[in-house]
Amino acid sequence: GEQVYFTGTSETLDTGQRIVHGQAVEVCGPATQERYVGQRLRVQFPGGALVNVLPAELSREPAPPLLGGFTPGEQVYFTGTTDTLDTGGRIVHGQAGEGS
Repeated sequence: GEQVYFTGTSETLDTGQRIVHGQAVEVCGPATQERYVGQRLRVQFPGGALVNVLPAELSREPAPPLLGGFTPGEQVYFTGTTDTLDTGGRIVHGQAGEGS
């Protein structure tokens, strides 16, 4: 299949495998799960994960860099003020995170 680039949001699958914005993936064909037929494509990520994605989440050109020049998966540190998010989660000054 054709090699393209995943431009969707990075996430960890139920299997524990991480799919990352900007990864090169291989198009395997149309989605075969009934709810995705005619709407998504089945692609294979490095590591073997087969995922149904929207065509809008794929590009023939490499994904543009993230704002600030960060790269997906890069370890970063929060330098803002410690705060509680609307979701109830807490973000702490100096806390490590991952660019996505």
